[in-house]
Amino acid sequence: MPRSHVRESAFPMRPAELVAVPAVAGDASIGATVDVPAGQRTLIVRHRRRETGLYDTAPYVEEWKPLPPRLHDMQTVKREVELSGISVAVREVTNEEYSEFLKATGYRPVVANRFLKHWVEGAPAPGTEDHPVTYVDLPDARAYAAWRGGRLPTEDEWQVAATVEGFERREPLVWNLTESEHRDGRSRFCILKGGSHYAAEGSDWYADGGPQSPEVSFKLVLTGGGLDRSETIGFRCAG
Repeated sequence: MPRSHVRESAFPMRPAELVAVPAVAGDASIGATVDVPAGQRTLIVRHRRRETGLYDTAPYVEEWKPLPPRLHDMQTVKREVELSGISVAVREVTNEEYSEFLKATGYRPVVANRFLKHWVEGAPAPGTEDHPVTYVDLPDARAYAAWRGGRLPTEDEWQVAATVEGFERREPLVWNLTESEHRDGRSRFCILKGGSHYAAEGSDWYADGGPQSPEVSFKLVLTGGGLDRSETIGFRCAG
């Protein structure tokens, strides 16, 4: 058995590492786009301080339990990033567009009974063809983007693109998956951007509802097995 496999099977804890972002050839067919120029940027990221942290921190590991206003309060992170230059689709992928992908490729998710459960007999419900496709997980979104010759935007690319004139959000509003996946040997997570129309009420543990400004990031812990799919999460492409 390879040693790397043994180490991974033991679930060693290590600093969270960003999974390598796929390269694109530059001829992606993803519809209308806005440009994200190459170069250095200083980005401000806002997020709720939660038990899992955002990138590589667990803020409450030495105490239990923190009390308001420190519990789930809003934090800011200043990040120096280097952008390679890419175009980001102005809109999310729709139900109709994802249906075309399924028909053309025969692609099927790992857990079919959790996939696109709001569709009717394998097709988008009438009247929802132009809605953002949801109930897709990160591999499902990546598969579609690769079919189009592109990839998902990173959280930084998404954040910059959202400030460019022409960038849009489809209705109903959904969080957007990004190509910002991290792994620490025990867990996997990716960053969501944009917010959704759904506003859960009754607890500070829930994600904030409604549209979120471009600098807001939300950490989605990836569990696999189809459990990452949600009616409030979609995606757009970059290329």
